[in-house]
Amino acid sequence: MNILKKIIRGISIAELIACALTFAVMVISYFIAVVNRNFIKGSMPWTEELALYSMLYMSLLGMELGLRDGTQVSVTAVTSKLEGTKAGRILDIIARVILLIFLFMMFTNGISLVAKQMQTMQTSPVLKVPMYALYLSLVISFGLAVLTQAMILIGKLFGIPMDEIVKVDDIIEKMFPKKVKEDRS
Repeated sequence: MNILKKIIRGISIAELIACALTFAVMVISYFIAVVNRNFIKGSMPWTEELALYSMLYMSLLGMELGLRDGTQVSVTAVTSKLEGTKAGRILDIIARVILLIFLFMMFTNGISLVAKQMQTMQTSPVLKVPMYALYLSLVISFGLAVLTQAMILIGKLFGIPMDEIVKVDDIIEKMFPKKVKEDRS
């Protein structure tokens, strides 16, 4: 079980770092584009394309993290009333199975899209990056989502605590501990 926790922690840290890096690249790219457009009066289309591709990776990896810890937008009118009951547990398991089926379909379709793009060798208009590198974001994010949601489902079915998987905020707090100010009064 400790090996599984270490693997999941490693995946979570890699995802958080990837989200932070893609966010930074996106912000820097847009900043360069705005400065260039407004002050230099020139055009740099590569900044827009790079920012767009960074946003794509960031949002898809963020989707996986949001699904994991439950921070995605959801309607909880029924589930909050049934929380803690046997019916609530069954409803949660059914919802996770449906979600897992959807995620798996997206993962497999992402693989076929990447394979098709590898055959055609199409590149992006400005940066000339192979398009399969962009579609790979689907495979990575939905693959990770399938993996984590399957582990959460197994945990729910067998009563295994999934706090190491679900609580992303705890991982962030361990990476960046808050400095506690001592009260010297």
